[in-house]
Amino acid sequence: MEPFPFLAPAAFAAIQFDYLIVGGGTAGLTVATRLSENANHTIGVIEAGGDRTEDPLILTPGLALSTFNDPLYDWSFKTTPQVHENGRVIGHPRGKQLGGTSAINYLYWTHASQLDIDDWGKLGNKGWSWDELQPYYLKSESYNPPTAEISSQIDTTYIEPSVHGTTPQNASRSYSANAYWKPNSARPNLHVLVNAHAARVVFDPDTKPLRATGVAFIADNQTYTAYSKGEVIVCAGTFQSPQLLELSGIGGSELLTKLNIGVVLDNANVGENLQVRDYTRMLPQFLSRKSQAPESKSDLDHLLVPLTYEAAPGESTFESFRDPAVAAAASLEYTTNHTGPFASNTANAYISFVQVEEALKSGKPSIFTGEKLHSCGYCLLESYPLSALHTMLAQANTRCAVHSIASDSLLDKAYPNISSLQDKLTLEKLLSPTEASFQEVYLPGGSTPSTDNTSLIFSTDQPGNYFTFFSVLEHPFSRGSAHITSSSALQYPAIDPNYLAHPLDLSVISEGALHIRQIARTQPLASHLKDGGTVYQPGFYELNESNIEEFVRANAGTEYHPIGTCAMLPRSAGGVVDERLKVYGTQNLRVVDASIFPLQIRGNLQTSVYAVAERAADFIKEDARL
Repeated sequence: MEPFPFLAPAAFAAIQFDYLIVGGGTAGLTVATRLSENANHTIGVIEAGGDRTEDPLILTPGLALSTFNDPLYDWSFKTTPQVHENGRVIGHPRGKQLGGTSAINYLYWTHASQLDIDDWGKLGNKGWSWDELQPYYLKSESYNPPTAEISSQIDTTYIEPSVHGTTPQNASRSYSANAYWKPNSARPNLHVLVNAHAARVVFDPDTKPLRATGVAFIADNQTYTAYSKGEVIVCAGTFQSPQLLELSGIGGSELLTKLNIGVVLDNANVGENLQVRDYTRMLPQFLSRKSQAPESKSDLDHLLVPLTYEAAPGESTFESFRDPAVAAAASLEYTTNHTGPFASNTANAYISFVQVEEALKSGKPSIFTGEKLHSCGYCLLESYPLSALHTMLAQANTRCAVHSIASDSLLDKAYPNISSLQDKLTLEKLLSPTEASFQEVYLPGGSTPSTDNTSLIFSTDQPGNYFTFFSVLEHPFSRGSAHITSSSALQYPAIDPNYLAHPLDLSVISEGALHIRQIARTQPLASHLKDGGTVYQPGFYELNESNIEEFVRANAGTEYHPIGTCAMLPRSAGGVVDERLKVYGTQNLRVVDASIFPLQIRGNLQTSVYAVAERAADFIKEDARL
């Protein structure tokens, strides 16, 4: 089926849409494709980037990092200097093309835990639980089984293919642009405008609740307005969805007035609650790159810490591709057979705080199973110095706005002084032996954690071959924000994840970093590292309890999983959208992307973004029938 040709901006603006979507990324194309199933509805999508669905840099798994910091593919956001990370600026890649970040991410496919999604409901969102969202996960996925040999090596017996369905495997990236949009792009009622930057949502000022009537956008240095007689759906991502709301007059009145933006809805929750997972890294990496670009308190992300070791003699790593003959052979193998090193990327695992603490105490990375795992659980309330955790939580300066929502959590009695329900739920997961507190990523290459250039972070200019380990904090307590600094839609927002602001984040990720040091010296992995994992890439060094926190502040980065800036919460508790993703105070404006996630989840975000988008499409269809 030939794709429907892209329209010129003026022709796009001339169409009267039923649904107008801002952002042709992971969520936007999912929603657009589902809504266009009804031929009687006309759907429009405004996307700032282009169409890269035939680009080998996007489709080849082993080249996943080669698009970072390239303006053809990546917005290349940067944070404000991070006070608790020695003033460092942290780069944040976000996909700028059809497919959004699903086009440039590292292809990991992991679900949130059941408790993660159940917690969204506990925060005051009626109708949100794992049981209610799980069917929507299944709508976007299928299981591609590996060969019998690989299945044996990595033990895939825990996977139930019948739950997911199966499809042929071609070792090529499947993402929202080529899996949702492209097969349906010839639908005459689905119109996608590329290379157009949304400037603001247009409203009818005389309606209450406020009614959105369209979107003003910039294309070819001209401003146009496209109109919708139904809904406007913002799917611009965790940094740009709150940006667009604020540019449109929805946000804190103090900020908007200062920037000479008329206030149409005063809600200072917009742009707050930013949560980002951090990583601590011990890593090796890959091919140098180029360029760079511009930059952007409610942002929640996954904090990441690296540790990088020199590989044992004879080991092949990403540095091996410095040899043109090796790179050419790998490229030929992939283009010919879709096999070889370019057909895949890295491995990762999930582990609880309970398991890490037990491993560090025992001196070996033991993993709990069966009865031992369940019997251990909350015994750590006494065996680990959790009184210290309690004190840190109670004394922490950063507090999310969620208070006074009833909870039957087991921690209510244990920690009566913790007023934030978000903190209680996060602490509950930290203490659970069955919930992942860390993602551990293993990467065959070197790293440069100190740079804000994301194209260089997962590589090194040091000679030799290296192997990097990352410890990723899955459920951080710190909160940040993303807010506009100008009335111009082309000016990047100020992004402040506020990494490590909560003292508990520093303590927990430090334990994670010590654990990956332990893993590196455990067989059989130790045999692949020089002198059993005792030789580091220059710039890394031996970690211990006296220097670990200093190391984390100097080297922690992010796994690029920001959420929460248009949080789905009761408005009085910090919310921007309700449980059906409508912006408070409006009748037909929704936000659908990771910015609505009220609390950080385990693992990589894309599966949950697809699931939320699938469910949002059903909300929209249901509401249209009322």
